[in-house]
Amino acid sequence: MAKEISSANQFIHEQYIIFNLGDEEYAIPITIVEEIVKITNLIRVPQSKSFFAGIMDIRGKVVRMIDLAKRLNIKNITDAAADRAIVINVSGKSIGVIVDKVSHVVHFPANQVDPPPPSVKGISSRYITGVGKKDNRFIILIDIEKILTVEEVTELATV
Repeated sequence: MAKEISSANQFIHEQYIIFNLGDEEYAIPITIVEEIVKITNLIRVPQSKSFFAGIMDIRGKVVRMIDLAKRLNIKNITDAAADRAIVINVSGKSIGVIVDKVSHVVHFPANQVDPPPPSVKGISSRYITGVGKKDNRFIILIDIEKILTVEEVTELATV
């Protein structure tokens, strides 16, 4: 019984949400994801950091929204505005991460993940946990919690 729970727990920790920024596919662990939402009624906050998109009311809860492409200096290849956000839990706080598209959940066993290269598309390896291989595609596994510093998370909480 304990072995079944352990293997089920391991399976959950090997699942990732796949999303797009520009023409690249990225993934974050499903264990930190609270929900995926459509962006509606985003309220911009004047004089905030460029990657801070604003705040949004999600079922009575104020969620700070960041534009991940701006935070990582990824150029937007389309004119279409992103309309999806992945709400994640960072240091006990809910933060919405705006992405171009959310596609699906995928399972990456350890043998399908290579160590991170020094940088990928200009993104430092300190933000990358590995590169997953799926159906002849490479998917960049990112550590979203390292992308925002403790100071930035605290600053977002006070907005």
